[in-house]
Amino acid sequence: MWGVAQDPFVEERIALSAFLPEPFVITVGPLKSTPHNASEYELVCLAALVKALRAEQVFEIGTYDGRSSRAMAMSLPASGRLLTLNLPPGEDRNAAGIQNVDSLLNTKVGSGFRFVGTPEAERIKQLFGDSATFDFTPFEGQMDLVFIDGSHEFDYVRKDTESALRLLKPSGGWIVWHDAPLYGVAPYLKQQMRGGQWPVRLIEGTTLAVMPVAEGRPAPWPNLPLLQL
Repeated sequence: MWGVAQDPFVEERIALSAFLPEPFVITVGPLKSTPHNASEYELVCLAALVKALRAEQVFEIGTYDGRSSRAMAMSLPASGRLLTLNLPPGEDRNAAGIQNVDSLLNTKVGSGFRFVGTPEAERIKQLFGDSATFDFTPFEGQMDLVFIDGSHEFDYVRKDTESALRLLKPSGGWIVWHDAPLYGVAPYLKQQMRGGQWPVRLIEGTTLAVMPVAEGRPAPWPNLPLLQL
């Protein structure tokens, strides 16, 4: 009961199907997950959201092995682009010189290796840097969707979210957080939902939280589904 009481998403959940028109078809892969990946269903959700929200420009904070990068790129139009940011190869500390679980993951796999050499790689641009100090200025106001899955510490989630708000197009876009009920992500979102009245919702059966944004700030939820086939 204590866990339920502390869960900011108890009454703020949404089914993936709410975003999807009928019929709705996607291609997604590589589906099989490994440790530290999004789950198989979460990968389906990410790919589906990119298509259902009509995203053409996507920014991902936290590449890891590139599995989610490739899955989302599969749902982009031919002219679409996905930018994905990760710590530089082999770097095991963040910009402050601190070593943590998230920074150590950067030494376990080659950044983006699961999209290198694939057809989707042409629509993916790998960027390197620490999201706390990275200069996002050249990409601000251009994105339709930002996926936050970098460091899960509270201060990083806060900084990455602030960056995401600037990255999204003024006309509207979406933020997606991974591991929303966990680590430092949960207390940050709980603070914003209760204190700032942010309209964040958790996709049922996942750890993915989503929120609409317009003019650089949280926006009311639009009528769903957005995409009409």
